[in-house]
Amino acid sequence: MDDTERLARFEAVLANLLAEQESVVATLEGLRAQGKTRTATYQQLTARKLALKSVLGAFKEQGLL
Repeated sequence: MDDTERLARFEAVLANLLAEQESVVATLEGLRAQGKTRTATYQQLTARKLALKSVLGAFKEQGLL
């Protein structure tokens, strides 16, 4: 794998992480609007949101976002 292909793969992974973050946030907002903040799904999505925030925070620290 050359550097160009590696960079393309990295950028694809980053784009997927950002898209997932948007999706999770939107789903959480929908559940919150329905008053379903105590459901298992809501709690699991909140945990996923925090995990994504942590991973993306590492990218941000390195100036990649």
